[in-house]
Amino acid sequence: MWLRKARALATAALLLAYPVVSYRTNTARHFDPLGALFAFAPLLVLTLTAAWAARARGLWLTLWGGACLTLWHYRAFMTAHCSWAYLAEDVGVMALLCGLFLRSLRPSCTPLISRLSLLMRGSLSPSLAHYTRRVTQLWAGLFGALAILSALLFFAAGVRVWAFYVSILTWPIMMLVFTGEYLVRRVVVPREERAGFLQVILASRRHWRSLVAGEDDAPRPYRRLPQ
Repeated sequence: MWLRKARALATAALLLAYPVVSYRTNTARHFDPLGALFAFAPLLVLTLTAAWAARARGLWLTLWGGACLTLWHYRAFMTAHCSWAYLAEDVGVMALLCGLFLRSLRPSCTPLISRLSLLMRGSLSPSLAHYTRRVTQLWAGLFGALAILSALLFFAAGVRVWAFYVSILTWPIMMLVFTGEYLVRRVVVPREERAGFLQVILASRRHWRSLVAGEDDAPRPYRRLPQ
């Protein structure tokens, strides 16, 4: 339990520190080695996790170690161009989220937001199914637009403008869309078919694997959640 709490606190601290370090690094006149480390750390951690989980663990760990040595050998170049790493991470995360939502919109799948509703209700009315599909399309379009805008600003407006957008504006934009969708939902979705915010968080945490699984792994309703 203490290990899980420490890991959660460390993750929260990194999430809070990352945009601050990213903005300071990309807007500073001289690149900071700590900022460069933050630029490549998420990629290294993710690839290390994937290598450790791979069947050919020894091979992939060896390749991962070789990549680390390569980065260290070219550390001066990487430090001077760490903005590209920040760009790749931002565009990559947004594109990944866009792909996750788009994948769930295939004819053979259940839209991601519909799956969240199914986790709490067990069934959807035709109107709610239509609405949740539209919301899934909304988030897919939003993440795709954020990825494209990030790339455009980086190449057209310069690093400083791009850093301000990525580090300061991205989260408020997503929260604004989330709040707007919540207000629309309160108007167009009947009260008995609406789920509370805490319900969504707990259900998605409990059944996250079923959310990204295919149709063969249907989500099981979990009704005992606070209203």
